[in-house]
Amino acid sequence: MPSIIVAPTYNEVENLAEFLAKVREAVPGIHVLIVDDNSPDGTGDLAGKFARESPETISVLHREGKQGLGRAYVAGFQTAIERGYDFIVQMDVDLSHDPAYLPEMLRRIEHCDLVLGSRYVRGVNVVNWDLKRLILSKMANRYTQIVTGLSNTDATGGFKCWRRETLEAIGLDGIYSNGYVFQIEMTYRAVKKGFRVEEFPIIFYERNLGRAKMHPRIILEALWRVWVMRFHI
Repeated sequence: MPSIIVAPTYNEVENLAEFLAKVREAVPGIHVLIVDDNSPDGTGDLAGKFARESPETISVLHREGKQGLGRAYVAGFQTAIERGYDFIVQMDVDLSHDPAYLPEMLRRIEHCDLVLGSRYVRGVNVVNWDLKRLILSKMANRYTQIVTGLSNTDATGGFKCWRRETLEAIGLDGIYSNGYVFQIEMTYRAVKKGFRVEEFPIIFYERNLGRAKMHPRIILEALWRVWVMRFHI
């Protein structure tokens, strides 16, 4: 069935070529939609070049400016749904999500509604994080579990494969989170709707090139947004 990867970018010019090459190696012929927020480093221009060279598999959604991760994903999901794709993968371009996992994700989505690549379903599988960031991530997941009741081991994970019907039922126009808590809200809405969520273990690799985009306000947003989810979804 037709599948597509939705991959938001902001200043990923150093990683884009390798990302696309590894995706093609893992799943030849899969379609990729790059959602670029007018990256000042030229990522959007490079994505456009790749799209012109391979229009049958690569396309670009150019947005006017940096509007946040959640808004980028929503725009990409809506475009993928409009184009009729059955399975929609979300993943990072910085290669922290290994494209080698794609065949397994696409196999598993045939038997559930959402596949979630988890860093923590079998211990801790993170490469090149310092202890402070690892503790923060684990605490964020535990905090989310306590507040929302989610049983998923990696609620903040961003490597997922969706059925089109799941995204349609969630109601993308109603998504209000925009930072990394967007990942929590999407999984929470899927669980609340009764969809089948399957986790499988992945190894998460810290980026080698470019800068991580975590900001203290993202953490603060997550602290109170999960309470909003708990009582309003």
